[in-house]
Amino acid sequence: MSSLHTGVTFYEEDREKGPFKIRIGGTSDFVSNIRTGYYNRWGVPSKGVVIVEGWDNPEAKVYQIMDDALRAADQVWDIEGIHTSIEVAR
Repeated sequence: MSSLHTGVTFYEEDREKGPFKIRIGGTSDFVSNIRTGYYNRWGVPSKGVVIVEGWDNPEAKVYQIMDDALRAADQVWDIEGIHTSIEVAR
């Protein structure tokens, strides 16, 4: 595990075991989409994280390499402030 990624749990020894999914801490929910750089209906710049339920949910985002999953999990922390874990996709 590393402290360089606040709010993110992962295991360095999993790095070569991808692909990966981002689990919302302690739940069966996973990141489906991270929205940045879009405008809401009032024309205000907005950010958000779309979360789906279930490990086998086809809408859950899959990251091929650990570094991409870590960058995304960092964004989830920055946007939502929720803990996540990088999981090896089965």
